[in-house]
Amino acid sequence: MKTDSSVYVAIVVSYLYMTTRRIFLAFSILFLSLCMAAPSAHAASFDLKVANITMVPLPPTCEARATKRVIRSGGTVDIVWKSNAEKMIGLTNGDTEWAADGRQRVAIAVLGKHVFPMTFIGKNGATRVCSATVFVHAKR
Repeated sequence: MKTDSSVYVAIVVSYLYMTTRRIFLAFSILFLSLCMAAPSAHAASFDLKVANITMVPLPPTCEARATKRVIRSGGTVDIVWKSNAEKMIGLTNGDTEWAADGRQRVAIAVLGKHVFPMTFIGKNGATRVCSATVFVHAKR
């Protein structure tokens, strides 16, 4: 008998729980729909006038890397770059113009970190800078 009554209690509690959830859900939906349908007490109208729109061109994509990250003094390394730009300026100096995709072999004797910045210029005039880095160590 004890088992039958505990099952009955569990069924009643489960029913009440599910019913309570349904009633809560129904009232929540009703409340939200009333809130959205009611006009705001502080509603005001305003005009928006756009005076100028400035279009900012997207910069080109670019990739630049050295084929070797570390070389010995006097060694050579290839600097490789790729872009959807129209042209690239930089690499050896700020005035030299290169194709947007390329490869250049360089020899470096000076020890330390060497950064090769490249400015890629798109057809729309937008620019992006990518660089390749090489570390030069002393000869053994």
